[in-house]
Amino acid sequence: MDRPTKDEPSNVIPLSPFRAELGRGRRLRRADQLLAERDVDAAVRALPGDELYYVLHELGHEDAGPLLSAATAEQLQVVLDFALWQRDQIAPDMLADWVEAMAHASPDRIAGWLAGLDSELVGLILRRGARIYDITQDPAPEEPEGTFFPTPDGFFVLDVVGLPREEGADLSDGDEHDRAAVIIRLVDSLYRADKDLARRLLVAATGELDSELEEAAYRWQRGRMEDLGFADYYEALEVYRELDLASVRIGDGKQAPLRATGDAAVGSGDALRVPTALAQRLGDVGGSPFARAAQKLAAGDEIEELRFALVALTNRVLAADRIAPGDDDAVAATLQRLAATLDLAIERLAPGDDERGVAALRTIPLMRLFRVGVTMIGKVRRLALALLRGGPFGRQALALAEPEDAAVLESLTRVRPLYLRMLDQPPAAGERPFQSLADLARAGAAIERAAAAQVMLHGLGVEPRDIAPDAPLLEASGADPAALDAGLLARTVLVKRLLSIGKTPAIAPLDASEVRAFESQLRRDKTGPARLPDAIAKRARALLEAAAPASLAGAAATAVIDRWLATLAPLEPVLVRKPVAAKASPTKPAARSPKPRSPKPRSPKPRSPKPRAKKPAARAAKPRAKKPAPRPPKARAKKPAARAAKPRSKKPAPRSPKPRAKKPAAPRPPRRR
Repeated sequence: MDRPTKDEPSNVIPLSPFRAELGRGRRLRRADQLLAERDVDAAVRALPGDELYYVLHELGHEDAGPLLSAATAEQLQVVLDFALWQRDQIAPDMLADWVEAMAHASPDRIAGWLAGLDSELVGLILRRGARIYDITQDPAPEEPEGTFFPTPDGFFVLDVVGLPREEGADLSDGDEHDRAAVIIRLVDSLYRADKDLARRLLVAATGELDSELEEAAYRWQRGRMEDLGFADYYEALEVYRELDLASVRIGDGKQAPLRATGDAAVGSGDALRVPTALAQRLGDVGGSPFARAAQKLAAGDEIEELRFALVALTNRVLAADRIAPGDDDAVAATLQRLAATLDLAIERLAPGDDERGVAALRTIPLMRLFRVGVTMIGKVRRLALALLRGGPFGRQALALAEPEDAAVLESLTRVRPLYLRMLDQPPAAGERPFQSLADLARAGAAIERAAAAQVMLHGLGVEPRDIAPDAPLLEASGADPAALDAGLLARTVLVKRLLSIGKTPAIAPLDASEVRAFESQLRRDKTGPARLPDAIAKRARALLEAAAPASLAGAAATAVIDRWLATLAPLEPVLVRKPVAAKASPTKPAARSPKPRSPKPRSPKPRSPKPRAKKPAARAAKPRAKKPAPRPPKARAKKPAARAAKPRSKKPAPRSPKPRAKKPAAPRPPRRR
């Protein structure tokens, strides 16, 4: 690459010592520098454990073998603290991957690691990777689940199954064998180096439950993470506690050092402690007030102190947001928001003055600066929450907001608010952190527009009860409640009022004839779209201005009025009453009903003589005439009784003797013989 000559104008900004440190952290593969060292082991062991984790994480555990094998047990413990844990539990896949990476080291190195790691973590690895049987107490089963491995001392038999993976992982037989070989290599290396330690670890593993070992290992991990600045979740939330902005002033005093004197060697060496994502952000001297102020620091002690404060703040923010250090995307997004919040604080304390920004860094603790930015963003968030909770439509406010207003309110009411890029000029897609006072101003103006829209809609006569799911307005129009927004309801009210001159009709769906009548009043050019006549536009603007309160009769109300007037020509969706045909169908039977009703009273007249002419009517008359004169029905009633008695008396009489005569005649003689 050609170097610029002395005669050529140089457009390179001279690097300050702090920017030089950041440039070293911006390399994508920081392991290249370590591998280029003559003594790789010494270079790796000079790194803090957390920095070694970031280096190994950038490489990936598959390619991290040469550097990992040079790490000490203390460094490896910190690496596993960062890599294995998801909140208070160990991730099975991460544990299997890192233990496999450890197994590629030499037996002496493996034994040294296992001796220096937490005994609870080692015991948990052994319990999850094998079934441990003390054959001095009970014999091992005849058939193994995985692979039998008798220990060299003959005291134990391990049924090695390998460390489990996440549910649903695709594992083959070869993978199972490899996972078992990893555990066997760890145990064999431990026995070769120290048999007594190996026996103690196996005995301890058999006497504890997995949950107890994991809980104890988590307590040790939390203690080390707190030493690195990763405070407990509830303690880390302190960085998001808002403060009184008037109490933060430049020059009130010099901030106390964050590091102890003994830690100076840690920050003064070649350790690359600033995360890459944060280093890239802080290297942007053009658009970052905090980066410009930081790179004007000249003293080495100030640079090291600021770098240490950045790492401590980063760790606390990650802990408060419950972001795992190994989650690259989440870490990058969090660090981008952290840097943007610091930019916001420096811009408020020293707007456009880099020298005052440097003074702010020297006299105000970095965590307090971060809280200044958090407080400013929190004010905008509270403004959005006030609209959603105390606006004229209460809890329905977010559902009633128009698409642009709804997107702004949704992004601002999160626990960690973000700036919507559609508010930029020109608008863009997506979100980003708040990073300037102009961002806060645009977000506040967007909230005012959303509030003005709902207050003006309420001023037009729309009440919360009108948009309830069972309201007559929705039943008459058949509209889906989810399709309603402030613009649609405002257009419906405006069209009805513009057609009803001198009247103030209540909110109701429009008839199809009213929609056609309004559209017929629009001006239509041969080539262009329909336009609203000046007279109608003037009346509509007057109606909307009358609905706007005096407190919002400014830019916000004007923007909403212009937006709603633009949707009248051409006319965008409005609430329209259900078609008349749908209601006329049930009325048709009502029109036909008189026709069948007239024959119904007539029909019984011709039908009545038919039953009279029938025999049942005559039979009913004959017995009435015969019953009083002869009254022979009694005799007739006796006849059936006598007839019933005769057959009953005669039939049983001849039948009973016949079987009696037959029975003694046939069977008795043979019995006597």
